[in-house]
Amino acid sequence: MTEAISGSSSGGVDPGLTRRSLLVGGTLGVFAVGAAVAQPRRAEHRLARVKMGDLIPVSVGPWRFANADGVVVAREEGPVDGYDQLVSRTYEAEGLPSIMLLVAYGSTQGGSLQLHRPETCYPGQGFSLSEFSNIELEPSPLERIPARRFTATRDERVERLIYWTRISDAFPRNTAQEYRAILGSLLKGLVPDGVLVRLSSIGRDTPASDRALSLFFSSLIEAAQAAKPILVGNVMAGAIDRAGAARNK
Repeated sequence: MTEAISGSSSGGVDPGLTRRSLLVGGTLGVFAVGAAVAQPRRAEHRLARVKMGDLIPVSVGPWRFANADGVVVAREEGPVDGYDQLVSRTYEAEGLPSIMLLVAYGSTQGGSLQLHRPETCYPGQGFSLSEFSNIELEPSPLERIPARRFTATRDERVERLIYWTRISDAFPRNTAQEYRAILGSLLKGLVPDGVLVRLSSIGRDTPASDRALSLFFSSLIEAAQAAKPILVGNVMAGAIDRAGAARNK
């Protein structure tokens, strides 16, 4: 399972959070509110009686859960502002970079998920950001998950990150796409759930970090059977399982 890069990279200015994107997102947000009022609604709550931490495996490939230290968590993240549950962990493996995992889940998305994108919360804690790129993660040979990658630097700490957001079964990369996904669900009478999954590694060897993050991603998708619908949605989880079954025939 590999990682394919799409789009281009840039330093300093995040192309996914442009003023135009925010304006479009705001406009779509107005329509989303109207749709929410006009349509009958049911909530897409996948964790009503389940703790997400119980679903995330302690062993991911060669990595094992070590502690919850060092993971950057935005000050506003918590059981408000769009998130119901948050899991943050550091995994360690012999001879490989440590990996930090953050999974933030919200049962009902109305447009607040974008507030917690790493491009927003990291600068708020003193990091400078660079080397932005859009990438596609490959959980199976025929499936792609749109994601984002960049580097965050503060003093001597150099952290390489990849993350994706899921709203219902869509994977928006920016604010405007988030609102489109929310609006699409609301128009179907469904209040969507959402999740932000962030993987990161500290170190100055960027290629080594990227390789480790890619391996951790594929190992996580393979190991987290119970959490797979949370991490990637029902449609993607089903496609991954069917691909795996076909390979094992």
